[in-house]
Amino acid sequence: MRVLLRCLILMLASGLALPVLAVDITAVRSWRAPDNTRLVLDLSGPVAHQLSPDSTPARLIIELPDARTAGPIALPAAIAPLKSVRLEKSGQGQRLVIDTLQEVTPRVFQLPPNEKYSQRLVVDLLLKVPVPIASTVTEAAPVAKVPDQVTSIPVMRPVEPVTPAAKPAEKPVISVPEPAPEKPDQRRYRNIVVAIDAGHGGEDPGAIGAKGTHEKNVTLAIARELEAMLKAEPGLTAVLTRTGDYFIPLQERRRIARYQHKADIFISIHADAAENRAAKGASVFALSLKGAGTATSRFARMLAERENRSDLIGGASIESGDDTLRNVLADMVVAGSLDHSLHMGRNIIDRLGGLTSLHSKRVEQAGFAVLKEPGMMSLLVETGFISNPQEEENLISKEHQRELARAIFEGVLRYNQRYPAPDSYFAWQAEQRSKKTVIASAPRVEKKPEPVRDSTRAEALMSGQSGAPESKMIRYRIAPGDNLTRIADRHQVSLADLRSLNNLQDDTVKIGQTLKIPVN
Repeated sequence: MRVLLRCLILMLASGLALPVLAVDITAVRSWRAPDNTRLVLDLSGPVAHQLSPDSTPARLIIELPDARTAGPIALPAAIAPLKSVRLEKSGQGQRLVIDTLQEVTPRVFQLPPNEKYSQRLVVDLLLKVPVPIASTVTEAAPVAKVPDQVTSIPVMRPVEPVTPAAKPAEKPVISVPEPAPEKPDQRRYRNIVVAIDAGHGGEDPGAIGAKGTHEKNVTLAIARELEAMLKAEPGLTAVLTRTGDYFIPLQERRRIARYQHKADIFISIHADAAENRAAKGASVFALSLKGAGTATSRFARMLAERENRSDLIGGASIESGDDTLRNVLADMVVAGSLDHSLHMGRNIIDRLGGLTSLHSKRVEQAGFAVLKEPGMMSLLVETGFISNPQEEENLISKEHQRELARAIFEGVLRYNQRYPAPDSYFAWQAEQRSKKTVIASAPRVEKKPEPVRDSTRAEALMSGQSGAPESKMIRYRIAPGDNLTRIADRHQVSLADLRSLNNLQDDTVKIGQTLKIPVN
């Protein structure tokens, strides 16, 4: 031992370099995305690398002086824009030679080991002319142009079901023909754009079941089923953040939805995993109100931390800092998008509960990085536990995937019918129903009646008339964080009744204000 130490000291004193341990290249993989192609070299440890001066825009040469191949290496197939990929002996090391069919911009970096992979060298080939993700998605119907920048979501009030008045026993004196159905004016009404985000992908397989089922494949299958259902429904347009097996950073996913597709709604689809293989059930999540480190439950916090690590596995850096999240949340509160996300989440949970067991019966909240984009309603749906053997069987079933997609679809549709966005197709539908009700309910009246339905109902509630269901009044004091929509939903009363009972001209309420609320 002393002899070895003396030798090392003599080598250092004489300026001799210590021998460098070779790094083994164990595998080479590739992933194709619309705007880039990624090559990944699996390594036994960190490796020195540099771009060779002999490289050209169509030939990339990366020198790996300390690397060697650990036996035969299967190289990626020549799929555009790759023309060929090969490893060549270069002195004591290796060189990676990549020929392409078009000019690319390289980005080369290393990733440390994680729970799924050893050390990796990543080579991203950015295309000069990217293929848009939207090119693989066709819309069902033309949609009116949406402004490029939308910084807030307008207040969407629930549509009350309209019940026609009882018809008189005698034969109507005047016969009013039913008007021909009116078609929506594309110049005035637009579709609601729903962005569907299939979780994980490419380098990031997500959770892996006992049978080897990858979460990334399950989520893409469910996303495609949901896309087909949304595209077939008038008033809705569906887009996918990813259309194949490739990695997209979390921040990029939400930006694709918001800025490329001008999405109103963002649904990220996942399949959970847990150490306890008995854990089961679907759940729905929204963004936390209080920052990245807070959540409505320990389960929600742990899930958010695990999902946020996807960027580390796939090869991207996560945004950091609570200040960023607080700024985003401030915008979301102003826009009202988080409040509406919770409403829509409850609609989806109701539908999922009729199909499968629920891990949580409420919309949970945590600091999910993929949900941080302001200006659109955002939810993350965990369709089940892929770590549970029975649920893994269900999640790989095409029929169950279709039923899960249908539950999400029905929740989204019900939300839009209940809370139609201004200038949307659903607002036009509500307008048409209102017109038909006026004609059908008063065949004898030459002049249309005044819209006093809500105030009449409110007066009946207050006076206890027999025409209204038995009810009592409670008084509720507005607390910080309250708004009229949330109060109405909590007490199962319509916004119209709340406004009428309290003589409110709009939905504005103040902290400390007292409201009268009917309770059946």
